Amino acid sequence: MSNILGISSGGIAAYQRALSTVSNNIANVNTEGYSRQEVSLKDSAPKKEASMYLGTGVLLDSIKRQFDSFAESNLRNSASDLASQKPMVDYAKRVMDILGDKNVGLSSALDTFFSSASALSADPASTVLRSSFINSADGVASRFGELSAQMDLVSKETRQGLESCASQVNTLSNQLALINQSLTKEPNLESQPPELLDRRDLALRQLSDLVRIKVEYTTNGSVSVSLGTTMTQGVVVDGIKSRPIGINAQISNKAELVLDPYGKTETLSNVSGGQIGGYNAFITQVLEPAQKNLNQLAQTFVKETNTIQQNGIDAYG
Repeated sequence: MSNILGISSGGIAAYQRALSTVSNNIANVNTEGYSRQEVSLKDSAPKKEASMYLGTGVLLDSIKRQFDSFAESNLRNSASDLASQKPMVDYAKRVMDILGDKNVGLSSALDTFFSSASALSADPASTVLRSSFINSADGVASRFGELSAQMDLVSKETRQGLESCASQVNTLSNQLALINQSLTKEPNLESQPPELLDRRDLALRQLSDLVRIKVEYTTNGSVSVSLGTTMTQGVVVDGIKSRPIGINAQISNKAELVLDPYGKTETLSNVSGGQIGGYNAFITQVLEPAQKNLNQLAQTFVKETNTIQQNGIDAYG
């Protein structure tokens, strides 16, 4: 009779814990980063009676997370690729709007200039047409200046965006180093608290939204994180230590990311993906070529206009 009561009470206790785990899963269904937990039960050691072994009930073996490291890695990479598109699309649209706008762009100012030049060529001695031509030239010069100022503003905003992303990367790197420190208390992954592993994976997911990362796991679940092409390049998290990233202050006109800007500086030339990769792609593929071409167009316009004017005759013959 005592065996029946013991087995029953043990079973009730085990399934109470299983129901508590199910309740916890339901309660955290909308919690960011939470992984569903599953209870693993096992039979307790049998008891020998005479020549037979009799079962003694059930025990709660462990509580495991429903986690797939391969799927999580693919999710991080996909999220990183998706996040890189937003800065590129948003700021490229800004540049297109600036250059193509009728009130700010060059097309209307150049049309007015060439229209005034054409009218002046028909009657070069007209004082009114000369004044109109000079005013239209001033308009083109002002428009070039306005466009350059707008492009500089976009450049400043993208630099600020990179600085903000770098600050967030540093915050998450510090968090991961602290989580690694907590994970060192247990020798293997199976002994780690599921909630702590969820915090680790959430931090890695948030980090991949900012920049593409490479992750290496140890036997107890702690991680090393690299921003380079290999695990030995651009390491921002190494066990319980983290290294900050920042923008190279020695190059004021370029947004160059570096590792450990206040210590042993290392250039992060291979950083890609995430919002940081999107900013870098926009700067190198859109902003810098647009600024360079705008400057070249202004120089060519000034040179050719001055050459034509120098070959002409002024009002005094």
